[in-house]
Amino acid sequence: MNILTDLLAAYDPEFPHFRPTEIYNESWLVKLIMSQASPIPAEDHPLSFLPGSSWYSEALLPTIFKARKQGDPLAESRTNADGVIGHFRIGHKAKGDFELLETPRQFMIVEAKVGAPLSKGTINAPHFDQAARNVACMAECLALANLNPASLERLDFIVLAPAKAIGKGTFAEKMTKTSIRSKTERRVAAYQGDLDCWFKEKFLPALERVQLHSLSWEDSIDWIRAHNPQAADQLDDFYQLCLKYN
Repeated sequence: MNILTDLLAAYDPEFPHFRPTEIYNESWLVKLIMSQASPIPAEDHPLSFLPGSSWYSEALLPTIFKARKQGDPLAESRTNADGVIGHFRIGHKAKGDFELLETPRQFMIVEAKVGAPLSKGTINAPHFDQAARNVACMAECLALANLNPASLERLDFIVLAPAKAIGKGTFAEKMTKTSIRSKTERRVAAYQGDLDCWFKEKFLPALERVQLHSLSWEDSIDWIRAHNPQAADQLDDFYQLCLKYN
């Protein structure tokens, strides 16, 4: 690992040997934020970790809309989550696969954005945007674990984005339960009744329980600064470079 860390330490974005966005991007930024948030004692903050919670980046979330046959015109692949926080395991069945533990207290999905909005949809469901898709995957994770959403202390979907984008309302329309419900209901309707039971018994209880947050990188770094000023200063420097190169 020394040659890797040496390469990163020596990287000069003004005279680069590879694209700055390979380092300065939302994927690395969310990893850094979660790693610095995880040791902070539990408190009333959207990124706060409950005792025993962990984090993982690029987890593969199951979907109720998986292929029923080869070439299924309604199917979608598993969702690649920028960040997950909570009580879970990874890779128990296959590499990257996410599943909740038997008695989790916390389950949070973090979607990281620097220069882009939430995606509008999938190839087979152009209306099924990124917020609806993530919450639907959360409902399926709970269903597969046979868990009542009300049994969790924290169930959250968070979009981490620049304060400027949040202030402009970039995520406002999609980050509402009304939008998420209508788009998922439309997605389910394409299955002509096959998923109606899942929608009523699994999705709607999860949607009722989940908390939706549009949280800025700036506020998150300030929260970390109250606990670890040195780390927050480094995070802020990294964040400014992400903004510059994205």
